[in-house]
Amino acid sequence: MSILQFKTANCKNCYKCVRYCPVKSIKVENHQAKIIEQDCILCGNCTTICPQNAKEDISDIPKIKAVMTEKKLVAAVAPSFSAYFGGCGLADMSKALKSLGFFAVRETAEGAYIVKTRYEKDELSAGDEPVISSCCATIDLLIEKYYPLALKYLSPIQTPMQVHSQLLRREYLEAVIVFISPCISKKSECSDGVGADYCITFDELEDWFAEAGVNIEQSQNTEKAMFTRQFPMSGGVLGSMKKTAGRSYLFVDGIEKCRSALDEIISGGLRGCFVEMNACEGGCIGGPSFRRKKMSGLTSRLFTEKTAGDDYSSDFNIDYPYPIDREIVDMSAHRRTPGEKQIQGILKKMGKLTPADELNCGMCGYSSCREKALAVYEGKAEISMCMPLMKERAETLSDSILSITPNAIIAVDMDLNISQLNAAACRMFSVTPQQAAGMPVSEILDEFDFVEMIAGEKTAMTKHSYLAQYNIYIEQEFRFDKATGIVICIMKNITQSRQRHNNVMKAKVQAANMADEIVEKQLHVVHEIAALLGETAAETKAAVHNLKETIMMDSEDGGGDER
Repeated sequence: MSILQFKTANCKNCYKCVRYCPVKSIKVENHQAKIIEQDCILCGNCTTICPQNAKEDISDIPKIKAVMTEKKLVAAVAPSFSAYFGGCGLADMSKALKSLGFFAVRETAEGAYIVKTRYEKDELSAGDEPVISSCCATIDLLIEKYYPLALKYLSPIQTPMQVHSQLLRREYLEAVIVFISPCISKKSECSDGVGADYCITFDELEDWFAEAGVNIEQSQNTEKAMFTRQFPMSGGVLGSMKKTAGRSYLFVDGIEKCRSALDEIISGGLRGCFVEMNACEGGCIGGPSFRRKKMSGLTSRLFTEKTAGDDYSSDFNIDYPYPIDREIVDMSAHRRTPGEKQIQGILKKMGKLTPADELNCGMCGYSSCREKALAVYEGKAEISMCMPLMKERAETLSDSILSITPNAIIAVDMDLNISQLNAAACRMFSVTPQQAAGMPVSEILDEFDFVEMIAGEKTAMTKHSYLAQYNIYIEQEFRFDKATGIVICIMKNITQSRQRHNNVMKAKVQAANMADEIVEKQLHVVHEIAALLGETAAETKAAVHNLKETIMMDSEDGGGDER
């Protein structure tokens, strides 16, 4: 049964859930985190620390609402409810839950009483071997999945929720049992037919109250203190028990501390000890619901102590003659162990060529580079999760691009000082990187354009300039990154193209002038030809006229002789 789910989110380069997962049961695939259900111990850490709230447990509330009209609902409320809901008593909680439609409300401290009574009897006949309490479902999963050698030390007694669910089923025939808990690990106990039918967390119940408009009325709590109600606190199981002479009693909370204790037990230590283990620091009152609400551990402990009192004789009196043993299952998975060559191959892909390269920075979520390499081998992690490697690759690529590009690039800060420049810029302005670092940009360029970018609203600008002191023409591309306060100026030397352009323009002007001169000469020749043609035409006209007169004169003379 799926209990945890991840919503789609921008998990890229975060890995916070991996970092806080004590058993690394989260895989990252295509920059998305996913739960590995068979490895998860349901500690709830990932649901409380995800900065994007992308991890959540699957709620049973829709299913509960669906059966509410058909069957009687009986609520079994974890004893830490008083601390979570501001010191309210069972009567106040019962009234609020019945407003939602519950038929009856009971506190699971009753089941805790039955369990601790059984612990006391078992301790009387216990030998020298250590015994580990079985009340915390997350610790049970931790041992069953990761510490098979410690299984024989885990008490084979059901959890208070499981025992209480069976008690309620005997009292409320055919009722649906709903356990209300500070943690999500109890949801795993709803799938074995022994625990409750459904499980919801305190924060889920709080949201349900808000949706239904139900307020818990805080009446004056005059309920009798019950000693076993101290179960939710660290040391609460031991505190509620009668001690057996010759045995030692220890409690430990927090998964890492519990793992250390398990290692010690497996190695032969803690002989003759009854060890209470809680996955959450502070016990159940430090569970995921309390952490999400950012509740004070000390205040929660005060509320719990008030409801429990300090009198061993003031407690429940429940005779439960039914068996409450449970089967302890070895769920440890057989994992293939890679050889040293395989690990070294993965390390080399991560850029870890020598032991000195193994920074063990933990940014990927794993405590060491070798642990990360093992996760890559198991398919839980990606090579790209190594931040130093990706940063080095990016810087190398960036430096390569900057070093080979023919364009000059200068980065200028808000104080108008040069923060970085590439080799092309050094050649263009005849400076070394050491000389230019921190130099006012005004020493090599006009600072007005940089001031305009910083002071104005523009983030990009393109212009052409002539740098007289260097006798070059440049094309400038300005980019202003407001987040970092850096102005980047990319300069392309266009002197040759500008000179070619100028030469072409000069040639064009010369050609145009030559054309003008030719036209002028042609017009002058035309004018001269026209003048000559005019003169010859006049002379021809006079000659023709004279010729005509001469001809006519010859005709007249010839006529006179004939008379």
